[in-house]
Amino acid sequence: MIRGRGLALLAALAIPACAAPAPVPRPWVEDAPAERAGRPSAEPAPSPRLPDIPDAFRAELRGGYGPACPLQGNAVYIGEGRFLTAAHLVDGLVPQLRRCVGGMGGTTILFGGRVLPVRPVRVGEGHVEPGIGPLYRRGQDLALLQAAFIPPGPAARPCRGGPTPGQDVLVLSARRREAVRAGAMVPEIRAADGAYADLPLPMDEGESGAGVFDAGSNCLLGIVSHRPDAEPDHSRIVPAAAIRAFLGG
Repeated sequence: MIRGRGLALLAALAIPACAAPAPVPRPWVEDAPAERAGRPSAEPAPSPRLPDIPDAFRAELRGGYGPACPLQGNAVYIGEGRFLTAAHLVDGLVPQLRRCVGGMGGTTILFGGRVLPVRPVRVGEGHVEPGIGPLYRRGQDLALLQAAFIPPGPAARPCRGGPTPGQDVLVLSARRREAVRAGAMVPEIRAADGAYADLPLPMDEGESGAGVFDAGSNCLLGIVSHRPDAEPDHSRIVPAAAIRAFLGG
């Protein structure tokens, strides 16, 4: 994990240690090669229920800096061959911190039984803050990926707002399907870096980019971003308002 000093430092849930220097043990093994965010309203308007369960939107992501520095994560299918994931899975900032050598290789998505090559078409604006790690302007730790193939079937759509504290949500990654109640919004120290919604749920490396859905309507409430050093039993997600702003809607 990315470690640093200070309050609730970012710990990306993305990749295993790189070849050099001194690799840090990771709790999992790679199993296959393969702008403008506003604060959500206190009481967002209800979203109509989607006809399909959100499991149908779940995808797995593989990429990285080659065999010595692979990465894995998750993504959410939002239609027209597009997948939404966490920016730090594809922008190279975390491999840079881990001193991975080489450059980013191709990224693939496993979705609906198909392995789809994807390319980034929009990536949140991030930078490395010394002693902290990756930070993203307006809290948009988000990346939009495009596949040449358009899969059939349903697609997720962002909620109109939220999550609100106490809201029932469903977290879906390749490793879990877990219900939990959302916590409060947690702003970054600088207003320009936005705010994230808290989940009282410890998530593992490799779960970045997972979707968080409203338990009632199945709309997309958030994308898993990171966990804070100060609260390792919690995770932070990019909320619906930031997702809608990033997508331009």
